[in-house]
Amino acid sequence: MPFEKLDDIERLFNDKVGESLFIEYKRELDKYNDEIAKDISAFANTLGGTIFYGIDAQNGIPSSKNWLNARGIKEKIEDVISLIEPKIEGYNIYSIENPNNSSQAIFIVEIPESSELYMANYRYYKRYHLKSEPMGDDEVKNQMFRKGLKKALNFEISKNLELSDSTLKYLNPMNCGEFNESRKKVQLIPFYTDAWKSVVNSGLLFILKDKAEILVKAYSLIHEINYIIEHRDLDEVIITPIRKRERPELGTIVPVILEDKIRKLSENLNLYLQSFQ
Repeated sequence: MPFEKLDDIERLFNDKVGESLFIEYKRELDKYNDEIAKDISAFANTLGGTIFYGIDAQNGIPSSKNWLNARGIKEKIEDVISLIEPKIEGYNIYSIENPNNSSQAIFIVEIPESSELYMANYRYYKRYHLKSEPMGDDEVKNQMFRKGLKKALNFEISKNLELSDSTLKYLNPMNCGEFNESRKKVQLIPFYTDAWKSVVNSGLLFILKDKAEILVKAYSLIHEINYIIEHRDLDEVIITPIRKRERPELGTIVPVILEDKIRKLSENLNLYLQSFQ
């Protein structure tokens, strides 16, 4: 839900949108910066979220606006974020001006979920029961393991997208050409699944929520495609490019169904990556 104008803030009050794993209200900025660093790192370490500075809350429900003196606020938040280790990327800070006083504003900080684990004030924090709480040693190790797996999965997905693009370029002329039994044969490259298997075996899949459904569809297609590539009759799945000018006898036709499955796979993988934007 974007917060770009005062009406968006008013909606928080009208709909009584309470604090949650993803939302926190702050009446003002912490004087000594400790709370700012703790809260921002906790959101980044968990699933990302949004902090509103200049909104008071009662029992987690927004109760009143506490317009902040806008001068220097954004710079102060950026300075605090710069002290968090390692460096947080992709966050956004913006403000909504008080229509009755241009020197006042409510500040909004959007923090993305990250594949890294961040330390603030020499501690690691997480979002728990609507608060930012310090992690225990076992939790830190577990989070590092899970974030490492998610990072590996995202890398694998990017490699599978590259492979799908290159394979589609390879397949398209095959399905448009004429069959020639004298063409030489080259095996297609199977898609990658190691990171996906590790994610499934670790139990990480359940915290991906709606993204998990997209991934299940994508990797189901990968298993089907890899089965065709690795287990079906070799003559049906091996190819070399049709060359119109040089040695047109090289290559062999592949089933159109393989091209269709890879196009669907590419759509699902792109949909998964877009869900983080």
